[in-house]
Amino acid sequence: MPLATIEKLSKEVVELKGDIHQMKEFLFAPLKDSEGEYKKSFVKKMLLRSLNQSPFYRFSGKESFLSHVQSKK
Repeated sequence: MPLATIEKLSKEVVELKGDIHQMKEFLFAPLKDSEGEYKKSFVKKMLLRSLNQSPFYRFSGKESFLSHVQSKK
């Protein structure tokens, strides 16, 4: 094989390794919420509320939702 062909193949192998590395990072990376992580206390409070109340609650708007979430029930 001519030297130019070997160099071309080596370059392509390096590029393929880089592509495979990027694919592995994407496929095996932990999924993250775009809004960030929730505080453990918030998650616990919401889970307790879901057990103590009926599963259906209708909010009339964002203000009623926020007041419900922020209440000390």
